[in-house]
Amino acid sequence: MNDSRTRRRRAAAPALPWLLTAVTALTVLTGCQAGGRGGTAAAAPSTPSPTATPVFSVRLGDQLSAASRATAAAGPAAFTWTLSYGSAKGTAVERVTGVQDYAKDTARAERTVEIPRRFPADAARELGGEPEGSRRPQTFAVSHNEVFYRTADGDWLRYSSAASGEIVDLMGGALQRAGDSAPYGRTLAEVVSVADAGKAPVKGADGSRTYQVVPLTFASVALPNGLDIGQDSARQAPGPVRTTVVLDAEGRLVRATADYAPALKLLHDGHLLTGVTSLRAVYTLSGHGRTPVPPPPAAAKSLDAAKALTDVHAVRPGACASLDTGLGTLALVRVVPCGARADLRVFGHVRFKTTVQGDPGGVAVREAQDRCEAAYRSAPRAWIADGRPAGRFTTYGQATTSSAYLGPDVDIEGDYTCLVETSRPA
Repeated sequence: MNDSRTRRRRAAAPALPWLLTAVTALTVLTGCQAGGRGGTAAAAPSTPSPTATPVFSVRLGDQLSAASRATAAAGPAAFTWTLSYGSAKGTAVERVTGVQDYAKDTARAERTVEIPRRFPADAARELGGEPEGSRRPQTFAVSHNEVFYRTADGDWLRYSSAASGEIVDLMGGALQRAGDSAPYGRTLAEVVSVADAGKAPVKGADGSRTYQVVPLTFASVALPNGLDIGQDSARQAPGPVRTTVVLDAEGRLVRATADYAPALKLLHDGHLLTGVTSLRAVYTLSGHGRTPVPPPPAAAKSLDAAKALTDVHAVRPGACASLDTGLGTLALVRVVPCGARADLRVFGHVRFKTTVQGDPGGVAVREAQDRCEAAYRSAPRAWIADGRPAGRFTTYGQATTSSAYLGPDVDIEGDYTCLVETSRPA
């Protein structure tokens, strides 16, 4: 499957990428406030349970997984998760600050991104921003397998893994925040829980232990959804992702760092993060057993995302929509009246089937762009007049390819939506 978002000038100029031009879409960078908006009272910390086995008494290869269990048993904790994207023009920083309760499987977090003015523009859009500063912080709450996102209007969208399979696939940008090893997901907590220490840690004067780990193929599970290169691809990286893990004297996780430089080559090969020269991650935990976590929003006071949002391919031409969904993709949008609240306006849909001989790479994207360009030229003026920048449009969609075992023919089937961006997300 090929998923493309591109802009193209009205003339036959080269396509300009918007947010992503590769196979997968990237999680919008978001954020939250631990206390919640509207004065929601914080829940009292749950009572920690005792650690079944002292972490440092088990065999070396099991100590990090034992540390994950000890961390959960210690009760709620505050956490920070930072990804730093370095370039010759400065460093963009994605930061999550929050609290999580392991026993209740709940979390509240605020996620932000800061991008230097001269940061590579394409990479900035892939991170969900513009090279001009900071995006509005956005708030997420997690309760088991449900994830809540607070919109700029103050409404909560509720994403549930119990939705239909087709819709759940489109909700990945939100549902990824429900973790396996910790209530808030896609952090180095997921890596530590399955890592093998390999060699003995260095013991600190305070009883802490520092491990040097080479997690190899599974380290990308901590990266944002659109940057997860997968285990098969990770094996092609020029080197391993090296991780440092620090446990306190009681065997609880307090810090983990990772250098994702070896993964950058694979991301660049996929036309992602072009111009980014370093990628580092830091995860910290504090306040074990002493950190209150606000309760999740009541289901009755939230909007079911499966009902409130619409597949962008189902938005009728001429209609407008908001990207204030917490997903970080165009897959699902919120249909709104055209005007100040709208981020985009659809002006057409294109579906096609074609057959090529040889390499099908890029064929579907070019076909979609050509067809959207024709739709742009024939669209009513009112549908495209508010597009920003003027004279540009976006194609978004996917294509499937199939071929026989014999012969050079490759069948391509594409489904794309043509739209203009009407405002810069806040």
